[in-house]
Formats: sequence, C-alpha cells, structure tokens
Amino acid sequence: MGADVHEVLGVLGLLGVVLLFVMLVSGDSEAKPADNEVDPAVRRRRWEVRVQAARRLLDVCLPNVANGEKHYQEAERRLATPGSESLAVMEIEQACIYRHWRALLHLAVIRAMEMKPQEAIWAFDKAVLVVNPAGIEPDDFRPKMVGMALIWLEARPGLAKVLEDSVSRRHPGISGAQLRAKAVEEIIETIPPLKP
Repeated sequence: MGADVHEVLGVLGLLGVVLLFVMLVSGDSEAKPADNEVDPAVRRRRWEVRVQAARRLLDVCLPNVANGEKHYQEAERRLATPGSESLAVMEIEQACIYRHWRALLHLAVIRAMEMKPQEAIWAFDKAVLVVNPAGIEPDDFRPKMVGMALIWLEARPGLAKVLEDSVSRRHPGISGAQLRAKAVEEIIETIPPLKP
C-alpha cells in the first residue's frame, strides 16, 4: 500500500514537472508584466519585507524535525485514502508547526487553491527560509508546487471544479488537460517568487 502511494505521488510529481515545462515553453499571451520591469530598489525592498515577515512567523514555529516528519507522513497516508483529504490537511497544518518545509509548500498550494493568497505567501515564504535561510527561493520549488497542485486538485474534486469553471469563464475554448494546466498555473501564480 505504502509503495503504491509513493509510486502514485512520484507519477503525479513527474506529470507536474512535464506540465510546468509545457506551460513555460508554450508561454502565455496574457502574461503579466515581468517583475524585472519594477525598479530594482523597489523589488529588493519588497523582498526584504517578505523575508523579515517570514522570519518573524518562523520564530513561533517549533524546531522539532521528528514531529514534523511524523505528521507529514500521516498526511501522505490520509491523502492516499479516498475521503480523508480534510484529515490530510489537518496533518499538513500540524507538520507546519514544526517547520516541515514540504508541508509548508503543500499548505501554500492549498491556501492558493482556497483563494487565500496572503496565507499562501506566508506558508511559501516560511518554506523558503527553512530550506534557504538567506531567503532566496530554490529553483526546484515551482516544479514541486505544480506536482502538489495536481495532487490536491485530484484530492479535492469539488474545489477543482470551482477553479476550472472559473478558468473556463475567463478562457473560453480550452478544456480537458489545458483547463487543468491553466488552473494549476493560476494557483502557482498566486504566490510571487521570493527573490531579491
């Protein structure tokens, strides 16, 4: 059972990386202006403010890796059990209390899906700081988040339908895999990169 769960998660993660690559190669005609169009001093100040805020939020977390991992593994087990996604979210939240970076990334994706952008940014920024105390987003975070978004869209079909219907109204004519890819793209874009 455990091996099957890891195999499914691995396949979904790989699908996420492929999906991200396709989105990057195909581009987007309605892409937002690049962040590099902002004055570098303003961009750096925004980054500094986010890093400082994340450090303060991280200070109230407990640095107990073993407890975080225990809750994270339980979340994975719950996520593999149909109908237990709410319990999986609760375990993710518990793992986040212990600075578990993968749980924090999952929480960022979950909050972005729930249209709670500020909570998504806070979770993401804390994950960055756990992995890189300098406060610079690792290059592999976005592909990981794409895989996580695909997992949670499968686990929460009701929320997935709401998100996909919203995308469909704004982008008529796309359906199926393109619709899911666009929904994932919008989830990830909810969280601005954390780079100076």
